[in-house]
Amino acid sequence: MPYHPRIESKTLSSFLTTRSRNSELWFVNNRRLEEAILGYAAKFSTRYEVKLYALAIEGSHIQGPAWFPLGNRADFMRDFNACVARAVPHYTPEYRGGRFWARRYSSEFLPGPEDVEEYFFYTVLQPVKDGLVEKISDYPGYNCFHDAVHGIKRKFNVVRWAEFNAARRYNSSTSIKEYTEVVTLKYEKLPGYGELSQKDYERMMYEKLEKKTRSIVAERYSKGLGFAGKAALRKVKRGAIPRYTKTSNSTSHRPRVLSVCDQRRAECKTWYFNIYFAYRDASSCYRKGDFSVEFPEGTYRPYLKYHPPPQVE
Repeated sequence: MPYHPRIESKTLSSFLTTRSRNSELWFVNNRRLEEAILGYAAKFSTRYEVKLYALAIEGSHIQGPAWFPLGNRADFMRDFNACVARAVPHYTPEYRGGRFWARRYSSEFLPGPEDVEEYFFYTVLQPVKDGLVEKISDYPGYNCFHDAVHGIKRKFNVVRWAEFNAARRYNSSTSIKEYTEVVTLKYEKLPGYGELSQKDYERMMYEKLEKKTRSIVAERYSKGLGFAGKAALRKVKRGAIPRYTKTSNSTSHRPRVLSVCDQRRAECKTWYFNIYFAYRDASSCYRKGDFSVEFPEGTYRPYLKYHPPPQVE
């Protein structure tokens, strides 16, 4: 089935993923691109007041759990993904051009604190789960675990390229420094642990990381699977097609909710489908010309080739 409507929520966290076209490996061995992506994550999470819990930049995709208290996930993802798509050819001479992202981003709700924690570790342990390295400290790219757990705030320089290029058209001596801003990337402590001291939180998170890492490694070895290792990862060519990758088509199953609790998943799906059916009915009326129809909270009016007439009070 096609990807489901991306309903906004001010209370539920989301797990977000965006994948490159053909799963090409552009997010490898490119420190400048990596820093640009982190800078954009900092810029737009600050602009839209997003609570980031984790962020993974691995091979062909970017993903992580986040909470959007203002219900503006679409705005954040639109600006962030657009900037990443422009940054790839800027920092990667090998890029062959054309559309960068395979499709629109995917988003699943994380209804409870335990679900956010589950997908926090899913995000930071991706290099281990994918058989790249045996421990995340061996991964040659960025891993957010240390920053997130210790509450480290990293600063990045972000250039406002559109403004800079416009100014340079009229003045070739325009300084790029005038159009560079300093942004700060920070992660939120996982929900449910607000009362823990920073020291206790760090100890607990490292213990959980070690336990989960051991479990993943043991499972891979029990299946006769190993790990590529840091040296092999440093030899990967940018833009290469991975040997194995996740694939999907229009009939693939796409979950609405990700949860470690069946009851919580069912309750969240009931909430989702109540809004979905209300949206479907409103959308049908809107497309037929009823421009006064009200849409449920967290949804957007569908695109029309013509503009509806202004509403008269």
